[in-house]
Amino acid sequence: MEHYNLKIKQNQQVALVAGATGFIGRYLILELLKQGYTVFALVRNQAKQQPVLTNWLSQKDVSMNQLSFIQGDVTQAKLAISEQDWQKLSAVNTLYNSSALFAWNLSMQQARAVNVEGALNLLTCVQQYCALKRAVHVSGYMLTITGHLQQAGLCLEQPERTQWPSVYQHLGAYKASKIEAHFAWIQQAQQLSVDWTIIHPATVVGDDVSGEIPMNQPIAQMIDVLKRGKMGAIPATAQHYLPLIRVDDLCRIMVSASVDRALSNQAMLAVSENNLALHQLAQMIADQLQVSAPTRHMPIGLLRFILKWQWLAKKLEMFTEMLSFLRTEQLDRERLTQFQQRWQISMGNLEAAIRKTTDWMNQNTGS
Repeated sequence: MEHYNLKIKQNQQVALVAGATGFIGRYLILELLKQGYTVFALVRNQAKQQPVLTNWLSQKDVSMNQLSFIQGDVTQAKLAISEQDWQKLSAVNTLYNSSALFAWNLSMQQARAVNVEGALNLLTCVQQYCALKRAVHVSGYMLTITGHLQQAGLCLEQPERTQWPSVYQHLGAYKASKIEAHFAWIQQAQQLSVDWTIIHPATVVGDDVSGEIPMNQPIAQMIDVLKRGKMGAIPATAQHYLPLIRVDDLCRIMVSASVDRALSNQAMLAVSENNLALHQLAQMIADQLQVSAPTRHMPIGLLRFILKWQWLAKKLEMFTEMLSFLRTEQLDRERLTQFQQRWQISMGNLEAAIRKTTDWMNQNTGS
């Protein structure tokens, strides 16, 4: 394993986590603290968010002696970080960007402000003020599907020639902004001479201990719809599935990836070995909720047509942007498999995590 490590050793790594109070961010901080790293958590409202995160971490029985909080905003000049705080951050050598604005029906301007311009602003400022060696950016598994990107209108040979307004219109602002940010992050890191690593996670579920998950996550929305009996049919064919990964598995991957020599200036998919067809996933969730699962399938093409009417989309509680996350092709796990072998990382029990996530949603949402 030593062959693949950077000069940044675990006891030397000083990490800055952007998006610290988000779903991935808080589990990432938990993993970093477990491994003994020095961690700075970037938060927009320290007075409000610090007590919430420290309370959450204390319930996880982890020492917070190596954790500090920094107030800042990726959309602001110099990240709205004071000169005094930049001095505190001067030893940071590893940046993790898990910040993102995630919602359906965003405007292009809203999505780009955080997911593209904010990400680049973060990278530029941290490189300027800190001893940055590696920058890790969280993207998404759709970036690994070449055919999907080409169909959306991307110019993969020269991304800068892509007509981005057209891509945003085709895919929706959230997904398009994450794709644009991927290419922009690489270009910016190269210009700044910073080693980068991009992680493309599948749809994230909770762990198999608490199962907790934010309500806005796709799997949480699916659980909620099934619980309320609002899913009249499976929105796909029997061959479609939703690629998944447990949040704790993802964060272990991210931490090891940050010191993996083979992933310097590389991107890697992070996804579970198990593929559950969407109808199997729905049945598993329904069984855990003790409700009936839909048995009929509705073709995605028909759904896209129906969802053009906003009033009907609202009634069905679905958005066209959701549909592209359902896939039939197999994702390429070769690089991930090699990485797991190098670091001896095994994935946890996905089905147990799905059941725990379902339980958590059941206990924390109304009937």
